[in-house]
Amino acid sequence: MRCCTAFTVAVVMQLVAPAPATSQGKERLNPIIAAQEQGLPIFGISHPAIVRRGPRPGAPGSAPAAAPTTPQPEIILGDVAKETVGYRRADYLFTSGTSETFLKYLEEIRKSGGSMRTHPFTAKIGIWHADPVKVNDAIVRQLNAGHVSVSMEAVESAQEVRDVIKAMRFASKGGTRPDTGLAAAAAYWGLSVEQYKEKADIWPLNKNGELFISVIIESREGLAKVREIAAEPGVAQIFAGYGTLGGVFRGDPAGREAAAATILAACKEFKIPCGFPTNTPAEMEQRMGEGWMVHIMQRRDSLAFGAIETGRARFGRK
Repeated sequence: MRCCTAFTVAVVMQLVAPAPATSQGKERLNPIIAAQEQGLPIFGISHPAIVRRGPRPGAPGSAPAAAPTTPQPEIILGDVAKETVGYRRADYLFTSGTSETFLKYLEEIRKSGGSMRTHPFTAKIGIWHADPVKVNDAIVRQLNAGHVSVSMEAVESAQEVRDVIKAMRFASKGGTRPDTGLAAAAAYWGLSVEQYKEKADIWPLNKNGELFISVIIESREGLAKVREIAAEPGVAQIFAGYGTLGGVFRGDPAGREAAAATILAACKEFKIPCGFPTNTPAEMEQRMGEGWMVHIMQRRDSLAFGAIETGRARFGRK
């Protein structure tokens, strides 16, 4: 059996599961949108590892290259799924891809009682203006796996958002996404394929839609167009690509913070929740105090779990 420290921490913090998400008096399938419609802060966290990363040094610390190695513990997807379903303090999970292993992982989550309604997934799709064909393929692959959103990297214009909206919408509804290959997504959403096709449209453009777009601003070009991007009706969330901005403003931490402040100001002006990578309780206190409303924990450890608890407590989310 697979065991991990993260699961132990999660179980200790686990409280009663929340009631089904509702919005404006009717059931909302996507809990991220439900929280956003209610003006609540949103917390995301990485899912547990679903593939082994390779052998590790046999001795603690920096072992010599020739030191004996011990294999990582075998990963059993059923156990990982139970760990995932057992933790419900985050609003969503993010992943790095939609491999065959990931699809099997989602099946195991369903067997353990989870679904899109309890454990929605999102992921980055790449940079649209760098390779629209490749990114379009990623959009279709990820949505067909059951993801509830796409995260656009290095966005530099509102037109890119409009292009991605078209890629996300079904061909039968004026977009380019094929109307086939939807069985896995429908199953994870707990719907028939026809029901899924009705719900899988972009919110807030379609108030009854259950998909949404988040954009990441992480370049000087994006910063120059951030107000234009924030004004685009199809944008549901805007993130500061704080890590990448560290390279853009290398040796200039004040410039990096000013860039983040520029993004946050645009979010506030256009009333769009602004996101930030927040990994510790102290960071959560700071960034929530500044007004950031969407928080990604980029690791899965006691500090990340603690950051979520800090954020929930600060905003009265029990």
